[in-house]
Amino acid sequence: MYKKCVLIAATTAITLTASAKERTTVIRPAYGAHMLRVMPLTVFNGGVGLGLSYERILDKDGKVGLNIPMSIGIKNKYNNLATPSNEMNYTFLINPGIKFYPTGQRKVTYALGASLFAALGTYDGNYYRRGMYRYEEGNLLQAGIMINNYLQFNISPKANIGLELGVGPSYLNQYTESTTSTSRNTGIGVMAQLGFHIGYRF
Repeated sequence: MYKKCVLIAATTAITLTASAKERTTVIRPAYGAHMLRVMPLTVFNGGVGLGLSYERILDKDGKVGLNIPMSIGIKNKYNNLATPSNEMNYTFLINPGIKFYPTGQRKVTYALGASLFAALGTYDGNYYRRGMYRYEEGNLLQAGIMINNYLQFNISPKANIGLELGVGPSYLNQYTESTTSTSRNTGIGVMAQLGFHIGYRF
């Protein structure tokens, strides 16, 4: 009889402990490892435009991701320093990189990352040379690195919205004039990008 009482008490204690653990366990939503994002608004050196990106979470803890964003920017051409024309400059930007999520994937996530970027497009402007300003049009090629900050709100396991800001040095700044095909490099510059995204996870 004594052994039966001890066995019943032990069984009851184990059951209550398991139930308490089940009540205190936080069930986190299962976030997919793949993300597609549309940027309906992005602003960078090439103008104002839109973009698209794909991200793949690389580890089981959800702390490292590979991000591949692309953007296109549009801005007015200028006939001189102050007068915009009806023509437009177009710039395509791609900046693949790595993202690190310090706290993993949660409802509100912050990430810090680094990326390489390349921008290709058209340009116009007044170029100062030999004591005078000369207006020119042509193509530009820029390349460098950016440090990126991301803030994402996971509305559900499938949908998210967020903001991102990147800035960094542009080591290559090459301008090629259309009429003469002559190129010039302006040295190290700065590239910056700000964007708002709407995303889907799977």
